[in-house]
This record gives sequence, structure tokens and C-alpha cells, in this order.
Amino acid sequence: MRELPLNALRAFEALGQCGSLSAAAERLNVTHGAISKQIKLLEGHLSIQLITRLGRGVELTAQGRRLMDRLTHAFGQLDAAVQCLDESAHEGTITIGCMPSLATNWLIPKLEQFSALYPKIDIVVMSTNSADAKAVDAVRADLYLLYGQPDWPGKQVRLLTPLTLFPVCSPGMANSLPGLNSVQDLFNYPLLDNPEGTQWRDYFLAYGLDVSAARRPYRFQDFTLCLAAARAGLGIAMGDNVNAAPDIVAGRLVRPFRETIRRQSRAYYLVSRPGIRSTSLTAFSNWLIAEMKKTATLP
Repeated sequence: MRELPLNALRAFEALGQCGSLSAAAERLNVTHGAISKQIKLLEGHLSIQLITRLGRGVELTAQGRRLMDRLTHAFGQLDAAVQCLDESAHEGTITIGCMPSLATNWLIPKLEQFSALYPKIDIVVMSTNSADAKAVDAVRADLYLLYGQPDWPGKQVRLLTPLTLFPVCSPGMANSLPGLNSVQDLFNYPLLDNPEGTQWRDYFLAYGLDVSAARRPYRFQDFTLCLAAARAGLGIAMGDNVNAAPDIVAGRLVRPFRETIRRQSRAYYLVSRPGIRSTSLTAFSNWLIAEMKKTATLP
């Protein structure tokens, strides 16, 4: 059995989470060149190509993505194994800065599960209404769950999940609307949007359609309100694989058809300040990553 290059595997896992060589280097407190060298070493060791360079960024190959999924799980298990040696360390208070829609739709319903595992850890949830770096700095938290582009200087950044977008509506509306079978059919029914009229723009553009022709009688400033309006049967909302997931699993919302798009420029990230993490914060981070992975694989 070949000896595993653990440093190279850790470098690759950091690269996959951060999305760029420079961000991975900052996370591991090494140089850009060191990360690049470790990736080449790993590719040579496995005799496969793991990444493709795209300008200043990188993209994982199909084999790289498969390895990435396994590594994230494996390193999480290693961290958990070490922490289990001292359960008394799992106590204290963790402050989480979270986007309000993600906190309402996804995080808060899951916190009881975490507390059952770690009853001595208290959780404080603070609202971060903007992913702008200055706005994030204004919220003093141990950990942030943010949606946007990974532009938070001086922070450790880990990709949680990209977003897959798709229409959702109430089961009653889906049953009462004849002919709602494709993207083109959306022009015949009321859509729920934000005041700027941007929630549906990328989705329609991806299918070569002009959203300005769609009827949008209700607009809501907060994405959570859009989902609430969809549950109430007011129209069809733009859902995603994270915020809409609890409603879909519970049967409160349905997908009228299967067409989706993957949002390329923005995603959910786990963001933290550099430095040594407490065992409680590490436990919460690992739990959060595992729960997000379960959610993101929603069919």
C-alpha cells in the first residue's frame, strides 16, 4: 500500500474549498507556490489530473470533485475523532453571523440537532444583512454563514455549497395550474420577485428568454417573504437547493418542473477569523458542513 501524501491531500482539500490557490495558501498559512507544488505532487502520486486552471482561478476535474467529496468527509471524521478525546472541551458560547433568510429557512430548524449532540455549547445567532466586507466586520462573530462572492480579506473562507435555482410553488397552485410544464409556461402565471426585479433574471436568461415579459404582481424585499408568499399560493417563487429545501421535504412547496440553473458567480461560504479555533467552534463547523452537504444533494 502506497503511503498517502497527507500534506498534499490537505492542500488539495483547502484548494477545493477556497476555489483559488491564493485563498488556499492563506487558509493554510503557506505560500501560493507551496500549494501549487503540493497539488502537482498529488496529481503525480495518483497519476490523474485533479484541477484545470482558469485564468486566476481553478476548477476541479470530475475526478477531482470525487476526491474532494471523500476528503471533506474524511478530514471531518479525523477532527471529530480527536475532539472526542476531550468531550469536556465542548462547552461555552459560539456566536454565528448569518444571512437572515438562511438563518430562518435552514439554520434555526436544525439547531436543536446540534444541541442534542453538544448540550453544553450555547449558540448566539446574529443577523448579517449584507455580505459586504465592512458590514461583516461590523458583526462580531466567531463564524459567518454568508452568500456572495469570496471577497472577505483577512478571513478564512470555505465553500459550503453553490446554489441551484428552480421555480417552486404551493402544491395547491401546482394542481390548479394547467400546462405548467416548462420554463416557457411561466409567462402564463404570476411570479414572485424582489423590488429590483432581479430574482428571475438569470434563470430566464439561461433559457434565452426575456423576464420583462413575465407577470410579477407581488414583490418582496426579503427572500424569506417570497417563499412565504409561495406557500400561501400567491404565485411562483424562485427557490434554491438550500432555502427551499425544508419546505420541499415537508411538502409545503413543490417543483412544477425540473429545469434548473447553477448560479456561477455566488455561493454560500463558511467564513471565520484566522487563528486557532476552539474545539467547540470546530465541532460546530464540522456539523454545519455535514448538514449543508445533506441539504445540497436535494433531488
